[in-house]
Amino acid sequence: MASDESPPFEFTHHLTLELHGPSRHVPGHPHVPLFDRRKVWDLLVNEFCSELDSIASHLWWMSKQDSGSISPLHRQRVKRRTIIVTEDPKLHLVWIHDRIFIKPLPRYIGSYTFWRDYLCIEAGSEGRGPPTRRAALGFLRTYYHLIKHESDLRIAQDPSLGLIPAAITWEQFCNFTSSLAGIADEKVSPRYAYGEIRLTRLNFYAPILLGKSHFQKVDYQYAEYFARLYAPFLFVLAVVSVILSGLQIVASVGNDAGSSWTMGMSLWISVAFIVASCGLLFTFGFLVVYKVAKEWKYAIRDHLRLLEEKRGV
Repeated sequence: MASDESPPFEFTHHLTLELHGPSRHVPGHPHVPLFDRRKVWDLLVNEFCSELDSIASHLWWMSKQDSGSISPLHRQRVKRRTIIVTEDPKLHLVWIHDRIFIKPLPRYIGSYTFWRDYLCIEAGSEGRGPPTRRAALGFLRTYYHLIKHESDLRIAQDPSLGLIPAAITWEQFCNFTSSLAGIADEKVSPRYAYGEIRLTRLNFYAPILLGKSHFQKVDYQYAEYFARLYAPFLFVLAVVSVILSGLQIVASVGNDAGSSWTMGMSLWISVAFIVASCGLLFTFGFLVVYKVAKEWKYAIRDHLRLLEEKRGV
């Protein structure tokens, strides 16, 4: 049963789709008829809801606690990130190395009629209305941050991406998203209280939070999987080899009763290499621990600050 609630943002005439013409299916989904509400709700849940909502209370471990922490598309290019189109909602704004996954705007998301009849209701099929609406609203709000400039819109409308329909002008898009910035985090799903999230960290914490080996597999070949281990393995192997070689020289010099100044110099050089190698290994280990501790310090401090703000409201 539809309520009197209106969509929590302003629609423009140019972006509103007509749903009562000859076509009676969800725009962009010919296999989902509008009269079959259960199929429509199944579509909406698959389109917007993700397992990240179930672990949202722990996302501060791996991401800045700021829904606006989203780089516009032109900044993604500056960061040399390749934009990968995905239809999986859990991957939207998840990034790894030089890639970021972005879900395109569905055609029906700009329909006032669709929001009124399906998303702005008290309960959908099996009571999925409000959670799905919050997820859809949070997803839509991310585009306010992704497209800040006209150059961002041109990137989004690139035929190779198709994140936004090519017919939409910059003025129309600005009118459409002008009220999205005012949507509070309380009105969107918990996942969208955060912006971009690192996939490496999601995969790292997946066994703890999700009970599975990974959040999203990124390596599908054994060669790609083991290639990540080559660099650290070779580094440790080289350091250990230098240390063992130095110890071998020290031992041989110590066992030689007729040592000369050459052997003494070899001894000092070997000891110097051993100390330098151990120091290098210690320095790299310290830097890793320092950076991890620094990130956790910032995350914990920010988390406590947000908790205090919530208590004070």
